[in-house]
Amino acid sequence: MLNTLLQNSFILDIVRKFSAGNPKKVFTKYLIILSAFNIFLCGFIVQQSLYSKYKWKDGKDKEFDVRPGENFSEIVKELKEKDIIPSAVILKIAGKITGKDDKIISRRYIFKSGMTTLDILNIMTDPSLFQSVKFTVNEGLTVKQIGKFAEKYLGLSKEKFIEEAQNDSLIKLLGLKDSITSLEGFLYPDTYDVPLEITEKGLVKILFNEFRKRVFNNPEIMDSIAAKKMNFYDVMKMASIIEGETRKEDEKSRIAGVYYNRIRKNMKLEADPTVQYALPDGPKKRLTYDDLHIKSPYNTYIIKGLPPGPINNPSVSSIKAAINPESHNYIFFVATGEGGHTFTENYADHLKAVDVYRKKMNQGK
Repeated sequence: MLNTLLQNSFILDIVRKFSAGNPKKVFTKYLIILSAFNIFLCGFIVQQSLYSKYKWKDGKDKEFDVRPGENFSEIVKELKEKDIIPSAVILKIAGKITGKDDKIISRRYIFKSGMTTLDILNIMTDPSLFQSVKFTVNEGLTVKQIGKFAEKYLGLSKEKFIEEAQNDSLIKLLGLKDSITSLEGFLYPDTYDVPLEITEKGLVKILFNEFRKRVFNNPEIMDSIAAKKMNFYDVMKMASIIEGETRKEDEKSRIAGVYYNRIRKNMKLEADPTVQYALPDGPKKRLTYDDLHIKSPYNTYIIKGLPPGPINNPSVSSIKAAINPESHNYIFFVATGEGGHTFTENYADHLKAVDVYRKKMNQGK
């Protein structure tokens, strides 16, 4: 160890100067230099730690909650445990230096990979900060299903969301206060940027207001309904059934025609999506014979005409199909097994189409 030190030119230079001059003065001089170097080094390390971008492995955004009453040390510790910051010590130092350690705002945050420690600190102390998260409501989802996704992706309560979807004041805006008890059918399917701290009530309002804008206040849609002397609520019921039957845009008006033909012939609709809606445990991949006999006002294998209300939240294209059904003589249709349907005008041809479908399904097993 001593030999190694004596071979170091910097150390040898110090030894020579100690030997040549006043050891005390030389030592003081180099002590000052060494201290200044250490201060510079520490400052450099802190500066790099504060401004260096920290990237985590998966690169995905991370949600983080600061709960009321948590102190700065607890928050920093959790940030480190969740691998959002590279060093708890550096963040604590930054908090003390800037005076922001006691200005952390309790709320939910989204942190992106590649932020600096200073970015994290600034975000958590910015009272004007607005952060949002994308939330997608697919066409044909029920209120219960939307609530389930809101619980999974937004941290909301499914039960509370369903409860808020029974909001009387919103239902009143549709003029249907005496007809419906839920906003099923009136929550518009789309992708939204919702505030991070969205509530169940707030989410329902966002989805409902979009429906009002895109459908209820849409002159093209509402004027067509009025011109054809159709019932708005019945249109929404039919649109939801169409949505439940197909995602193929070119089939929607044809399917609408089938169901209107059935109504005119005083036949039951026998729409599988209405049975799915009636099932207490939610939709199934494939309905059984027993399912078709479930006792429910929504089971159109039992009741005649349209169900009491919409069975999901349909797209505009399904609503337009319900308003503008295709004119034809089809009264049956069955899946082809390839995403579409085979349409037939009589029961004998329908049975043949069903047989083709079953054979195809059996071949695929």
